[in-house]
Amino acid sequence: MTSYYEKNKNHYMKKLKEFAPEQFKAFSRFDGTVFKPGALTKKEKEIIAVAIAHVTKCPYCIDVHTKKAKIAGACQEELIEAIFVVMAVEAETTLNQHEHSLNDKTESFKAKLQPYFNFSQVVMGKGFLTDGFKELLAIAVAHAIHCTQSINSHTNNAIKLGVSEEQIAEAILVTAALKAGSAYAHLLHIYESYNDL
Repeated sequence: MTSYYEKNKNHYMKKLKEFAPEQFKAFSRFDGTVFKPGALTKKEKEIIAVAIAHVTKCPYCIDVHTKKAKIAGACQEELIEAIFVVMAVEAETTLNQHEHSLNDKTESFKAKLQPYFNFSQVVMGKGFLTDGFKELLAIAVAHAIHCTQSINSHTNNAIKLGVSEEQIAEAILVTAALKAGSAYAHLLHIYESYNDL
């Protein structure tokens, strides 16, 4: 049995360029510009990309950007730590939505959330990535999953830690490129399905 997510599908990706050459060029320009070093380094952008690929659940993006992050100098510990930030923000946004649906903001309710706060505190604490970069990752993830409350709180935290507006803007652009890129990567399934008939 072959996997739906085979790694060796570059021949399909090259074929897709033929069907929409202008759109492919436009996406390539966008993606290429986003990943140029600026307020963030290439390594930082690739770590963000690996994190957002875990939000979009795109195995192709995870594979490609993990390799690019390694080439840019990221160690495995940094990448794994980045994914724990994704996990913490994913959990946080779920709790944020639940909190909006409740009128009860009692101490009893807050106490029930303590296991999450314990987890988040460890994830966002000292490690291989700086506190500011973890907040930047959290902003990117919050944008990817459209949680305004998390966007606001992590942006405030990041600014307090000295993260610049330019760094925040570049992290958000990486998020946009990854969301577009994951849709592009899955176009190959249209090609396969269409040609299987």
